[in-house]
This record gives sequence, C-alpha cells and structure tokens, in this order.
Amino acid sequence: MVTPPMVSRITCISIVGKQNNPLHIHVFPPPNTAQTDLDPSILLNYHFLTHTTLDIFELRLPQKTADQDFGLLYAVSEDLAAYGWLTNTGVKFVVFVSCVGVGGGVREGELKSVFKELQTAYIALVCNPFYDSDNLEKKPITSKKFINEVKRIGESWVPSSAVAASAMAGGEGGVGGKDRRDTQS
Repeated sequence: MVTPPMVSRITCISIVGKQNNPLHIHVFPPPNTAQTDLDPSILLNYHFLTHTTLDIFELRLPQKTADQDFGLLYAVSEDLAAYGWLTNTGVKFVVFVSCVGVGGGVREGELKSVFKELQTAYIALVCNPFYDSDNLEKKPITSKKFINEVKRIGESWVPSSAVAASAMAGGEGGVGGKDRRDTQS
C-alpha cells in the first residue's frame, strides 16, 4: 500500500494586537484528530511561537510598510514555518504552516489570500456595532462568528502545489473539489 504524500497545511492562525498582545490563537489539529483531543501543551507551544515572531516583525518594520505581507518570518523546524502580515492599524496575523512530505513547500505569496481573508474578517468584527470594540485590544476575541470564520479560512486553504498535483493526477483540485478558476465565473 502506497501512502499519498502529505502537503502543506495550516496548523495555527494567530491574531496579535498592536500592543503585541494575543487576541486570538486557533490551533488546527492534525487530520483525524478532534479539536477536543488537542493536548493543551500544543496551544501553549503556539502561544510561545507567536510571541517569538513579534521580534521579527519589529526587526523588519523599518524596511516594510504597514498593510503588507511579511512573508516567511522564520522556519520553526524543518517541517513548520511561520508567515506574517501587518495591517495598517498595527494588528499582526501569523500563520503557521506544516510543510511535510513531497511537494510540501509554500511558494512566495501563496498565503496572501489567507491574510486578506483574515483581514476582511477582522475588519467585519471591528466594524460590528454590537461587538465591544472598546476592549478589543485589551482582551481576547470572543466573537463566535469571527472564530468560525478563522476556522473556515484555515481549514479551506489548499496550497497551489496541492492543486497542481491533484490536476496532474486527474483530480479536480482546489477547494470543495473544484478548480479555483471555475469558482470565479
């Protein structure tokens, strides 16, 4: 029995406020593992890893402008990498990607759509008149709609290398079994 090669997948999405305080950290468990079966030390580990990315944001800030893709922040290990985005309000998005197996790398700009969707979801949260935005920078985000949107974004992301591999194998690639080009018509 031949096991199919694993490809990149998002393992964690972190939203960090302009005061460098974590607003939301969502860990995506490995396939075939329930969110409730997740070891609490894994969340703590991603909390720590998120904080380590803040120094890199600070180092690159003089060369970068706000509302920009910071790209690869650093390779945590040979199979885990952290990517970042800074909004014009100073909120930081950090996406951790597991790059395991053949074809498991992430190309430059491949996560841009993820960051744009996260920013759109965050803007919708901040602009919601019924959400307590006065305390948004002081305490973690508790909006179920926002949390579900972050979960959807992380679970639906498919690297273009996986779409290409699926197309070469005769599959229909993309999200939901359709090629991304088919969804735009």
